[in-house]
Amino acid sequence: MPRSQTTHPTENETPPEVGGRSLRLRLLFWIIIWLMPAAIVSVVQGIDRVQRDVSDVRERLIQTARSSAADEENLLASGEQVLRALANQPEVNAGAPDCGKSLANAIKGLNYFTNIARIDARGELLCAAVPPPPEQGNVADRQWWKDAPHHSDFFITPQIYSVVSHRNVLGGVLPLRNASGAFDGVMALALDVGWLDVLLHSRSIPAGAVIAVFDPANTMVASNDPEAAEKIFAEPPQTAKGNELLSAAANGENWSYVLVPLLNNTTKVGFAMRERDLFASTYLHVTTDLLLPVLMLGLASAAIWIFTDRQITRWIVYLRRIATAYARGHYAIRPVALEEAPSEFRTLGETFSAMAAAVQDRDRRLREALDHKSLMIKETHHRVKNNLQIVMSLLSLQAGKLRDPVAKDALRQAQMRVNALALVHRILHEIEDLGSVDVQRLIRDLAHQIHEGFGAERRDLRLEVDIVARQAPSDIAVPLTLFTVEALTNAFKHAYPVGARGGVILVSIAPIENRKLRLAIEDDGLGVQGEPEGNGIGTRLIQAFAQQIGGTATVTRRDTGGTVVELIFPDPLFEPEMAEPIRA
Repeated sequence: MPRSQTTHPTENETPPEVGGRSLRLRLLFWIIIWLMPAAIVSVVQGIDRVQRDVSDVRERLIQTARSSAADEENLLASGEQVLRALANQPEVNAGAPDCGKSLANAIKGLNYFTNIARIDARGELLCAAVPPPPEQGNVADRQWWKDAPHHSDFFITPQIYSVVSHRNVLGGVLPLRNASGAFDGVMALALDVGWLDVLLHSRSIPAGAVIAVFDPANTMVASNDPEAAEKIFAEPPQTAKGNELLSAAANGENWSYVLVPLLNNTTKVGFAMRERDLFASTYLHVTTDLLLPVLMLGLASAAIWIFTDRQITRWIVYLRRIATAYARGHYAIRPVALEEAPSEFRTLGETFSAMAAAVQDRDRRLREALDHKSLMIKETHHRVKNNLQIVMSLLSLQAGKLRDPVAKDALRQAQMRVNALALVHRILHEIEDLGSVDVQRLIRDLAHQIHEGFGAERRDLRLEVDIVARQAPSDIAVPLTLFTVEALTNAFKHAYPVGARGGVILVSIAPIENRKLRLAIEDDGLGVQGEPEGNGIGTRLIQAFAQQIGGTATVTRRDTGGTVVELIFPDPLFEPEMAEPIRA
């Protein structure tokens, strides 16, 4: 985006359209504030309507279930009345010879009752409308008989198979008491469960509704849709509560149902309907109650969206792009597309422009200063390297005039130390990051220079270098370099005396435990004779350089022959702050 000249309003100048645009924003805000309470009230009313509709649906479902179960309840009640009437007949109560005939006459025309019997207190069959096989004449081992003495009123037994009628029946049991109140047996009848199916299929119930009858053992004995009922009433509660609305899933749909207790809670009827059928009116009410506030909020939201998009959002997005460009360093970009924006955004754009110009100017000056500083530092390293090379040349000239081998060797050793310093400054001069040195490159180059300086190839001395990649500050690199010079020089001078040929010198740096590095110079030469001397200048320098970087140095003899000079020091990778090494 090209530069543009922007004008800043004077101190007493009022930006145009500030009042109008601010008024629109305030008006929009108050419209929203006014609409929100009405919307909230409508939502609350809708929720209340939903709760009332759910309660109405539950009551309606309960009433429908009770009316649907009326026939079953009347059938069971009629059985109770028949038993009570027969129990009042002396010949039946006493089990007289005419007892069976009276019972047979009683069930004539009552097709839903397959048998009636009088059983004494011992469980012996006294008489029956249809006598069972002789082996079925005692019922003392039946569970319902064991429960009978504990009942004071008519009750229904779980479904059983009748060997008389050869079909499933429900037993209706009326406990009897003698004059003293003691248990005196029962009057029992068998209700054909097939008639329950007939009653369920013959009545008028809402379309799609499912109704089922359960015995006291919670077994479904009849239903108008057995397949769906088994899924809906898979786990009905043990105790039926007529005011409890339950839920289930069957055939991919959600159902709501109630369980209506019949005849002293001994049986129950389950009535279920699909929730989409039950709550159809509820959905309509919810839609009606919420449509208006939703429509109001929708229209208000659309208006707000259109307004804010045209007057606020697109300018914020535009300024955000400008800020992103500034964050990436493109300070020459200017927000020239704000001519049609509200005055507040135009003022903000002008502020951005002024800020970008100031940052751009300061950034330029900082870059110029940094470039100048980097150039001066590189120039300093270059001059130091040249001065060190001059010192090396002077030492070389001085050594050429000496005849004393000890003196010449001392100057040669000093020359190597100065050469090591020159190597550090040469690397610092060549790299972009002046704050750190590539230790791997530094030690490798230094080792090869010393290897060549001692004519190692003519003596068949091989150099191996294995150094882990690390960056270290220059005040760590210099002592590390001088330490390597001393250790390598001692190896070439003392491990392989004049005349000796062949050998391997290994220079390695590897990480060890506790976030430390291990620098080792190993040779396979003569090795240390006795205890290493600590008074020599080389030994003192090695210890001094180790202390400068916070490390420890040791000189030991290898078991396989030769010497190991070892330096353990903190790993710069984990301690980048080591800018102040310990001075010797």
